[in-house]
Amino acid sequence: MRFLLSFCICSCKYAFIPNAGQTQVMFEAANVRKLLDDDPGNSEYADMEKELVEVISLTEELLATAKQSEDSGVDVLTTVGAYPGFHHTQEPLNMSDLSDKFPVGTKVQAVWSEDGEWYDGTIEAVTPNGYYVCYDGWGNKEEVDPANVRPVQEGVVNALLEAEKEAEATKQAIKRKIAQAAVVDIQSRSLPEKLRIDPNDPEDVKIAKRKKIHAFKSKMRMEQHEVTQNKRQNAWQQFQTSKGRAKKIGFFSGRKRESIFKSPEDPNGKVGVTGSGKGLTDFQKREKHLHLKGANAESGED
Repeated sequence: MRFLLSFCICSCKYAFIPNAGQTQVMFEAANVRKLLDDDPGNSEYADMEKELVEVISLTEELLATAKQSEDSGVDVLTTVGAYPGFHHTQEPLNMSDLSDKFPVGTKVQAVWSEDGEWYDGTIEAVTPNGYYVCYDGWGNKEEVDPANVRPVQEGVVNALLEAEKEAEATKQAIKRKIAQAAVVDIQSRSLPEKLRIDPNDPEDVKIAKRKKIHAFKSKMRMEQHEVTQNKRQNAWQQFQTSKGRAKKIGFFSGRKRESIFKSPEDPNGKVGVTGSGKGLTDFQKREKHLHLKGANAESGED
């Protein structure tokens, strides 16, 4: 493996020096071919031979390009730079442009390298490779590539928080509606004059008025039912709210209530069984009480 690795290193090195390395690369290719003849099934030797053949082919192209460059006056390094495989240098980032785009202290959104998600953050510094970002609410800091930094998206809100706020607002609105309906009684309305049936009305007009009268009375019944329901609901809510506040005076009023599922003091007691582990109640032995009438009489005579 070391021998094969040396082939690859030498090949890559001499590929940039065509005149010095062409013969060496060809010699290495011949050695690899010999190893492959001895072990035809070795895939590593086959891959190595393929790579060396590509290096030789590329070297020949570089030699031809260098010769043409000498004739035309073009620098050979410029020609080599035209090959993407041999151009590894990266243009440095302009820190001035980065600072103008997102100055230090700017609120941005950046990608966290651990999960690839966007998070709100603050620019703490401008680095040669991008920005040094502190993620708000998390405290994590890291250097982020400029492509992974963007302005804070307007209109992006926490959907869960907004849903909770809307639900709370709806709940409060329902409470206010119930409270208002509890103090307002339904006002009985008489049938409008235009719906009253006149004996002289045509039959089709009478039928239409009867339908409207039925709808009017149904609406009145629904309003009455709604008011009654709102009163009951409001009374129940007030009871639920105030029942824990009122101080009750009476039997067991000062006794602390205990759960039946409390662990018994006796190790042999059972959870959930009232009085388990306490044993039987001790009573004093009942004896007959004798009144000594003679003793009482003597004390009275004295």
